[in-house]
Amino acid sequence: MVFIDFIVYPLVYILFMPVLTTIHELGHSIPALIFTKYEVNINIGNSNLKKQIKLSRLIININGYKSIVDVSYGYVSWKPIESKFKSIIMIAGGPIASLCTSIVLYLSLYKIELPYLIMIIFNGILLFSIGQFIVTILPIKYRDNAYKGFTSDGYKILQYLKIKNRI
Repeated sequence: MVFIDFIVYPLVYILFMPVLTTIHELGHSIPALIFTKYEVNINIGNSNLKKQIKLSRLIININGYKSIVDVSYGYVSWKPIESKFKSIIMIAGGPIASLCTSIVLYLSLYKIELPYLIMIIFNGILLFSIGQFIVTILPIKYRDNAYKGFTSDGYKILQYLKIKNRI
């Protein structure tokens, strides 16, 4: 059964990272919708497919991917606000959503008896969700991927914590 793992994990990454990325970006966008009065844009993918889903002030842009390696690419944008606390909540929402997804997957694997293939798929999604949480919560500047030149959510949170004059 080890050979099937070798095939399943790359397929799980390709198929489920866009879903995990969307969940992560929704984690940012829900507080942004609560704390702002403007549109919030989720962008999934780094190509130019340009499919759009509009749900009131939430706009989800599905752009497709330039390569299979980029299937975890996504970001959310909102109009900046003056509140330091609310800004940190909006930024932290993505990693929190990834962490909650990981916890739900872990509990599903721990508490529910699943067929082997489904268990391997859930395990793969769990590992990628934990990886996404770690890569976004650590305060880093991205250097070698589709996010080159950008900073992680953890880095942005630290930057906000350093600001003294904001509420």
